[in-house]
This record gives sequence, structure tokens and C-alpha cells, in this order.
Amino acid sequence: MRLREIGAVVAWAVLAVVIVCQQPVVALQEVPQPASADQVNAVKQLYQAHSVARGERGLVGSRLVAEINRDAQKHADWMASTGQFVHSNLDYWEVILMGPQTPEKALEGWLDSKDHRKILMSGGEIGFGYARINGVAYWVGMVR
Repeated sequence: MRLREIGAVVAWAVLAVVIVCQQPVVALQEVPQPASADQVNAVKQLYQAHSVARGERGLVGSRLVAEINRDAQKHADWMASTGQFVHSNLDYWEVILMGPQTPEKALEGWLDSKDHRKILMSGGEIGFGYARINGVAYWVGMVR
């Protein structure tokens, strides 16, 4: 019986150490290089397509915000560099997508989903991020 109690204490201690020492998924890891011209161009095209889609639905265009763009770009870069496809858990409504090779196809993929469309058509401020590694494209849209 005493051995069982010691085993339980050790198990709880190990679990506590694992939880405390575990590195959380931090989507905004520092990315040393600034956005490339390709990334900047893709974000501009995505924003323009997004504005057209909002207009087609009778909505006023969202404002592209540098701070939100920065956070979205960092998250896209982080996903591409780690291969992880997860939300950032920042204080934005967020959509992520992996695969489409053009801004138009990325937006189309989001708009085909009722929940993603709802997010993209809400809010007055938006930012986008795009990264590509080994031919795989990662897209991020953040709305506030």
C-alpha cells in the first residue's frame, strides 16, 4: 500500500513538471527577416479581393491595419517555419488556411466556409499574412 502511495505522488510530480516545463504553442515567435516583396504583394492582393467580396455583400470595406498585418504575418511565418497549423490565440477573430497557391484561391477557400466567411465579413479592421515553404502556402486573416 505504501509503495502505491509513493507511486501516485511520483506520478503527480512528473505530471506537474511536464505541465510547468512544457513549451506552449507560441504563434508569434520572433521571425528575423522582414516580409518579402512576394509576401507583401500577396497580402495586398488578398486585401483587395477581400474588399471586393465585402462590397458584393453590401458591406463597407475593412481597414487594413499595420499592427494586425504584422501579427498575421508573424503567425503565417511561424506556421510555415514549424509546419504547425494552429490558431494563434491572439485577441482577434482569426482564419487560417494551408495549401492554396494564390490570394484569390485562399479567399475563395475561406468564403466557401460559412463560419470563416462570417469572420471575414465581420469587424472593421483586418490584417493578413502569407508564407510559403517547400511549396506549401500558409494564409492567415485576423479581424478586429
